[in-house]
Amino acid sequence: MRWYFGIGLLLWTGSLLAQGQAAALIAEGRALRDSGRLYQAANRLQDALKADPTAPQRLEAGSLRVDVLLQASRLDEAQAELQPLLANAQGEARAPLLLEQGRLALLRGQPATAEQAFTEALATPATRWRAELNLAVLEPEAARRARLQRLAPLLTEPALLLNHAAQSAALGEAQQAHSALQRLLASPSSQPRQRAQAQQMLAALYEAQQRPSEALQLNRQAMAQLDALPEALQADLRVLLQWQQGRLLPKNSAAALAARQRAVGQLQLLRDDWPLLGPDGRSSFQTLFEPLYLELVDSLLRRAAQSQGESQQALLRQARDTVEQLRQAELQDYLGDRCEVDAVKGGSRTELPPGTVVVYPLLLGDRIELLLEDHQGLVALRSPAAPQAVREGAADLARRLRERLPAHLLVSQRLHAALLAPIDAWLQERGADTLIWVSDGVLRLVPMAALHDGKAYALQRYRMASSLGMSMTNTQAPPTGAAYALVAGAGRFGPVVEKLAQEAWAQPLRRQLLGAEAESALGTSRSVQEARLRDALELPGVSLELAALERLLASRSLQDAGFTVPSFSGAVQAGGYRVVHVASHGVFGGSAASSYLLAYDDLLTLSGLTQLLQSDATRKQPIELLTLSACQTAEGNDRAPLGIAGAAMKARARSVLGTLWPVDDAATVELMKRFYGDWGSSGVGPGKAAALREAQLQLLQNADTRHPYYWAPFTLIGNWR
Repeated sequence: MRWYFGIGLLLWTGSLLAQGQAAALIAEGRALRDSGRLYQAANRLQDALKADPTAPQRLEAGSLRVDVLLQASRLDEAQAELQPLLANAQGEARAPLLLEQGRLALLRGQPATAEQAFTEALATPATRWRAELNLAVLEPEAARRARLQRLAPLLTEPALLLNHAAQSAALGEAQQAHSALQRLLASPSSQPRQRAQAQQMLAALYEAQQRPSEALQLNRQAMAQLDALPEALQADLRVLLQWQQGRLLPKNSAAALAARQRAVGQLQLLRDDWPLLGPDGRSSFQTLFEPLYLELVDSLLRRAAQSQGESQQALLRQARDTVEQLRQAELQDYLGDRCEVDAVKGGSRTELPPGTVVVYPLLLGDRIELLLEDHQGLVALRSPAAPQAVREGAADLARRLRERLPAHLLVSQRLHAALLAPIDAWLQERGADTLIWVSDGVLRLVPMAALHDGKAYALQRYRMASSLGMSMTNTQAPPTGAAYALVAGAGRFGPVVEKLAQEAWAQPLRRQLLGAEAESALGTSRSVQEARLRDALELPGVSLELAALERLLASRSLQDAGFTVPSFSGAVQAGGYRVVHVASHGVFGGSAASSYLLAYDDLLTLSGLTQLLQSDATRKQPIELLTLSACQTAEGNDRAPLGIAGAAMKARARSVLGTLWPVDDAATVELMKRFYGDWGSSGVGPGKAAALREAQLQLLQNADTRHPYYWAPFTLIGNWR
């Protein structure tokens, strides 16, 4: 009997220890979540679930973990965790999970599902007010204003008051937001962090009303509140407050610059854990990273213009590094993953060879700065053009080239005057022959080789390449020796057509191939849809392209029915390829989720492609060049080129050759033959950028392919050597 009692006591004691451990891990996970350290929070809460907690603790840890995953934009993981929790939860315990279900639906663009979940949560008193506030987000502006006005006197919890104030401020209801924040500050249940948040938001209201002295006073009061908090609970708020301080202090002052430097420095420490999406579902890159980093770049360049010598170089280096950090943050936002970018950033930067210049065109609020770097150092030159005029001109030129519209030369010359003419004398003085463009926004849609000075295209003077950022580019010279290649492509398509004919996500490709009228006229017959689409998808030039490459390169070839997802996967797993060339339809959209290639049988998503290319074999021998022939960026989407570059970066390929718009079959075959003939047979040759330029010049000199529509869309991103 004593023995059984002893075993029971041990089990009971072990259970209490597990519960205590789970409670501690949940508390730590909650604190990490509240301070914005999402990846650490997710891991702690996963540990709590493994600690064999009680049922209520499992529910609490699971719900918190779903919240963290949603903030981190890990939607598939959040859904996988949420479904079993919802299935097993009963009564009032179900209501918090319904709120998470609604948030997930909102982030997935499913407002009807979100409304249903929030409405169900209204019935539980503990979640009623949160559900009301979430429902407000779904409503048209007038109804949203009415709901917020009705809720205003009913809310008492500090967290709800913060939510109400944020929504009111977003609608321009400054007085209503002010009232909610003042009530929070007067509440005895408010915590120091919540009071600091309220003071920061009040300061933002005063800033918008052009009351900088009052805003600065509130900002400093909020800073003082942070001193009472542990570092983990104040770090993220300190970023926002330092940034706000930089805006409120006298413009261009040393103090304002220092505040922005502190904000960016703090954000860099927290960046890997910073939510990709804010509570309102907006991208943190757009609301925080981009405006903050560009403000710092602006301040640094203004200060550099007033400096000389090493002091000036130090300021320019910091401006360049800040731009690089911004480009890293943007790619993380596009890929929905912080870790992939961190895996390759830094460490690969080498001294630029003579003749190579990196160009950072910076479209700031009131001017355009052209930040240039070569092996001798950095310089910033001012463009006479207005930023908005250049944005509009870039979009216009990209459209004219893509659609072969008239008068492209006139627009091209205007852009040349804005982007190349101001730096032309400096480039000649430095003996520049290769330009590496680190562009952003709509400038990424413009092939810089197609800029025209009234006499010749820039292609006729310079080798051109692009980079997401030099900190994400391996700039070392490639290894010598012949390049063994995997050459895959499809000119005709099989089972994948069934998906393309039915799925909503394929509509952009269908519209491009068939036109809006042709697509709508297909009717409901699946066989008719598939037949029309199969004909439109044919790429007759692919067989010629692959045949030419087989003659030029030592290669393994997968074509048409031989180019399936399993066969491609098996070939990649075998490894040993320094070149991977894929000739098939593909679309790169505004996010990794909307980017894919077509194999004969199925889709190769961006994630799927890069997972294949990250095999053990390719880790041992990295890919020198990934070519995506016949792929294109989504029309008018200035983030789409990130998909081409992101594919190469995630695959650890040193460079990628892609196209900005659908390319003429015959022109593609000729260009690829010349490019690989110059570079691919030896793997070195004159260098990739030089080989691409010679291939483009060959098309330019041919009367049938002289228009830049034929030669300009080919873009080399990454290592140009």
